[in-house]
Amino acid sequence: MPTTNISRTRIGLLAALVAYGAVLLALIGAVPTGSDNSGYFNEARLFARHEIHAHERVIAGLPAADAPPFLYVPLGFKPSLRGPGMMVPTYPPGLPLMLVPVARIAGWRHAGDILLLLHSLAGVALIFALGRACGLPPPWSLFASLVLAASPLYLFTSLQALSDVPATAWATAAVVAAWRSRERPGWAFAAGACAGVAFLVRPNNFLIAAPVLLAMAPSVRRWILAAAGALPGVAAWMAINRAAYGGYLLSGYGAIGQEFHAGLVPGTLKYCAWWLPILFSPVVILAPAVVALLPSRTRVAAVLAAWSAAYIAFYAPYRWTHENWWFLRFLLPAAPALIVSGVLVLHLCFERIRRSFTPPWTHALLGFLLIAAVAAEASWIRPLDAWSIGRGEQKYGRVAKWLNANIPPNSVLIVSQYSGAAYYYTNFTFLRGGEIDPATAKRLRAALEADQQPLYAVAFPSERDLIQRMPGKWMIAGTVDDIIIFRCDLAGKSAP
Repeated sequence: MPTTNISRTRIGLLAALVAYGAVLLALIGAVPTGSDNSGYFNEARLFARHEIHAHERVIAGLPAADAPPFLYVPLGFKPSLRGPGMMVPTYPPGLPLMLVPVARIAGWRHAGDILLLLHSLAGVALIFALGRACGLPPPWSLFASLVLAASPLYLFTSLQALSDVPATAWATAAVVAAWRSRERPGWAFAAGACAGVAFLVRPNNFLIAAPVLLAMAPSVRRWILAAAGALPGVAAWMAINRAAYGGYLLSGYGAIGQEFHAGLVPGTLKYCAWWLPILFSPVVILAPAVVALLPSRTRVAAVLAAWSAAYIAFYAPYRWTHENWWFLRFLLPAAPALIVSGVLVLHLCFERIRRSFTPPWTHALLGFLLIAAVAAEASWIRPLDAWSIGRGEQKYGRVAKWLNANIPPNSVLIVSQYSGAAYYYTNFTFLRGGEIDPATAKRLRAALEADQQPLYAVAFPSERDLIQRMPGKWMIAGTVDDIIIFRCDLAGKSAP
């Protein structure tokens, strides 16, 4: 292809990245909210203080040793091996470690937004580089980038503090660097380093090792360089595990083997067959056909097929994969392989058609197909409400602002979904509502009355039963969006 056409394509990619960045800036809300989102931020603040264990906030009359184990532990944490009253984060350390330097430069309020925005744009640019490495012409690689950017799932996970988009970007970078190492061996070290960061962000990214090794030339020197590059990330993960959970290979998730069941595989595959073309355009329907290219483009087909198959096979028996469309974010690191596979097959089909028909007709057909493919997935952004999640996340901070301004400093909160945000945004003692049984409620009442501590509850729409955990007269103290803050008169009669 002429140099001028390549330059125009790269200018188009740059323009698309600028436009996409503007959309993300308008919609993003990567702040502490639910379990994952607050968990990453709380862990990052511990890392910023060079800590990994944290003290629980307890009621004086009911110490942690005498309470249910998770009563004072927010979402995103678990009780520490150091004993009662101590807790430790459960999530992988990669994203929190990256949040720390960004927060020191830009402040904690904007650290998540900046970090997610950069990774989202990097993912769009990297799929372009992946397409080029796989032999796609620049315009077709640009099309692959547009497919990823227009994905409802990619947008949804780019607008909140989740690790899926960073995991995708680093995994893709590892494969692209591995491909470049075929010409310059030094890129093998970069490939290993990117894979190490991807693993640190999401340990399931060990799956990227197969496509990385396949993308490299078979060379002991390159393999050693890749291993050396990956070593710091793996070593950091093991060291943090040892400090947090008492073992180099232990994690905050504990034993999750019971979450995988072979019987779920058929249902999950059927779910993926329905939703993946919606979330990543109908182009991915063609992705399995990439194996037909094995005789002519052996390495390209092997890398893309191994990449896609590894993640799908790993998550097919996982109980959460088919719970809702946005749980397919677990497969997001495989999206670049699925998209490029589909685009590659489409490109080869078009080339065969072009040889048999006149160029004007074929180009008109191609333009229609490409626009339709992107429009098909983009049309689901609003029905799935994928664009509004960032703005919705910001209500957690508004709730904290209301609490800090309107309730006494010695107040105690009953919370569930809000527990991680309560730990991050406020200094209030809080109780996990799901841990309060009748016996615990009786002891809590005595402890709160003895110290004259007011009791409140922060309830999301699906959590109105939180106030039933503690007998007393509950009244609405305030509302923030769809969240109700209740106040309890412990001496009053229970609410009906």
